[in-house]
Amino acid sequence: MQKFINLWKGDYYLTKKELTSLLEEYLPTYQKIQKRKYLLLFPSFRHFFFSYQKASQKREENNRIFYQKEKEKYAHFFQSIQGYSLDSYQQECVLNEEDALLVIAGAGSGKSLTIVGKVKYLIEEKGILEKRILCLSFTQASSKSLKGKIEKEGYSVEVLTFHQMALRILKDSSYQVARRDSLEYLIDEFYHALLLQIPSLFHLTLLFFQKKKEEYFSLFKEPKFLRFQKNITTFIHLFRANKREDNLLFSYYQKAYGKEEKLFFLHILAIYTLYLQELEANWEIDFDDMLRKATQTLEKEERMLPYQYLIVDEFQDSSLLRVQFLQSILKRSSAKLMVVGDDFQSIYRFTGCNLSTFLHFSSYFPNSEVLFLPNTYRNSQELIQIAGSFMMKNKKQIQKQLFSQKHLFKPIKIIYYQNEKETFFHLLDYLLTKGKKRVLVLGRNQKDLQEIQNGSINEEYPYQELIWRYLTVHQAKGLEEETVILLHLENAFLGFPNQIEESPLFRFLELEQETFAYEEERRLFYVALTRTKGEVYLLTPFSKESIFVKELLRDFKEQIEILSIK
Repeated sequence: MQKFINLWKGDYYLTKKELTSLLEEYLPTYQKIQKRKYLLLFPSFRHFFFSYQKASQKREENNRIFYQKEKEKYAHFFQSIQGYSLDSYQQECVLNEEDALLVIAGAGSGKSLTIVGKVKYLIEEKGILEKRILCLSFTQASSKSLKGKIEKEGYSVEVLTFHQMALRILKDSSYQVARRDSLEYLIDEFYHALLLQIPSLFHLTLLFFQKKKEEYFSLFKEPKFLRFQKNITTFIHLFRANKREDNLLFSYYQKAYGKEEKLFFLHILAIYTLYLQELEANWEIDFDDMLRKATQTLEKEERMLPYQYLIVDEFQDSSLLRVQFLQSILKRSSAKLMVVGDDFQSIYRFTGCNLSTFLHFSSYFPNSEVLFLPNTYRNSQELIQIAGSFMMKNKKQIQKQLFSQKHLFKPIKIIYYQNEKETFFHLLDYLLTKGKKRVLVLGRNQKDLQEIQNGSINEEYPYQELIWRYLTVHQAKGLEEETVILLHLENAFLGFPNQIEESPLFRFLELEQETFAYEEERRLFYVALTRTKGEVYLLTPFSKESIFVKELLRDFKEQIEILSIK
């Protein structure tokens, strides 16, 4: 009993799992006192009894004391992570020893710095071997970036993409990996050639879209058909990344109601069957198959993986398959898990990513805790207040507030144009007068570049003493620049926001439904706004201004400048 009383001194971090074990261990003693109330007359019994009742609160108090002691002990260590000092919130993420930790890191809050700090702390202060730490990310670019930052600290820690890790587990597999865009390639081929070879389905398609046979190829420019095709692509990606049973598709068709729903699933069944046949004929597996087979391999094998700590970057881009893969790694390693991400920056649903795995983290990883990194070191307080308020209108997003020590008067500038190319280069002239040397130019689509320049994405273009480069917003996630220009904010079907709405048929997937208007487009716009360390310039046409621009002006008019460029 005295052992239980002495626990709450903050000498070590007490996890939720450890607390549960303690409560189970001391439950008989607690029940004994409940039955024999006279024992409460003795101070030691009374102290134990009330400590037991308030165990969760006592655990939080204990861990606060632990954090404070460790921060003081390692004050010098926390001041020298890649030439920066970790703030108090970042330090707590490094010190946290929970079995599963979700770190919600807002734009520019130093998530990579926190991960590097965690790795350095584990190796230098906890004595964890480098080979016992595994870092995972979702793209080669992000994993390469993180690996470079860790190597600068002198450590050789494995930093892999999910698919590189899956391939390592499947190292004896004779399968070849299909190209990443293999599904999109097949869908494009389906509509340009293969559908014409399925007479009954081709006829139904013509009837539904009210086209004659000779008018079929004119469909490809019509919004209704573009919406239909985009939803099929996204549906199959979500199905592959978050479901297991291929035979579910036929049951969806049976439950579908009305001509459009029936046609939708007939197309999916045809495309999906062809896709699986194509993979099998070429002896290939795609990225979803890779994760699925690697998970199955780990579930069947008895071998243990050597990891003590598993750190995952960009967790907002997860899917059910990726979560199941993580769970299988944890079962085979008994590692502690730390994932880092931001639900405001979840912008890859069209590839199968499922935000619900982030929003409901504790459902997938019991005994978990959530910590926030609320300080941003990139954006001004004025910009992050506008961008955050814009995002939090969707109540499904995790409500949060970011803080910055930087201040900038009216950091969002709106510029109306009649001729976008002409206005763009006038803006570059204007930025030259402000002494700007580098500018990041962003667009919703690759074609937005063609509106102003015949060139290539991610190529640097000199303009007098200034250098600018163009990226899509998706490509720019994780990047930053002193000045950002956002092009072609037009209220159009393929504008920004892109107005291809998600089909109600996504209900069959039983995933987190997109219920707020343009949910993912809103997140994409947030990513675009928060790439700047200074000001962001929004170019929008006079006659068809983006509904996002209208919303900003309606809600934040006093904090935004309308700039006239000549």
